[in-house]
Amino acid sequence: MAREGTNGNGQRDTDSGGTDEWVSGNAAGKKGSITGILDERIQNLREAIQEIDAALAGRKELNEEFIKQIDREAAEVRGYLNLLQPPWKMGFHPDVEFMRISLHKSLTSRAKDRRTEELKYWENGVNLAKERRKFLDEYKALLATRRRLTGA
Repeated sequence: MAREGTNGNGQRDTDSGGTDEWVSGNAAGKKGSITGILDERIQNLREAIQEIDAALAGRKELNEEFIKQIDREAAEVRGYLNLLQPPWKMGFHPDVEFMRISLHKSLTSRAKDRRTEELKYWENGVNLAKERRKFLDEYKALLATRRRLTGA
């Protein structure tokens, strides 16, 4: 076993038997540390890919919840709107017309909310898929590198 220290002049001195032992041991150590680093990076990428998959699934569930809520609200507004008689049957009543216009605006707003949610869902999905693809490519490259290093 080599022991390193400093002599009185601040220079390093070793009482190693030879450098061949250190070089061969260091090469094996480097190979082991490289594969260890690769294994750690591969594990991190695997976890990141799984997190993205979970995020995609979670975003899909969230999208479905939002769409259901928007559809429920729109159906409720349509129900209120259908309760009002058409204006030609009852004559002109400003308060009823104001209510009818408000309900129409609310219905239009729900349609806009639905379109916005669908667009956000699509954007999130595309961004997450791009990130997943990038991680997956790196993951595959690291697996190939590890195979080459280990000779498997």
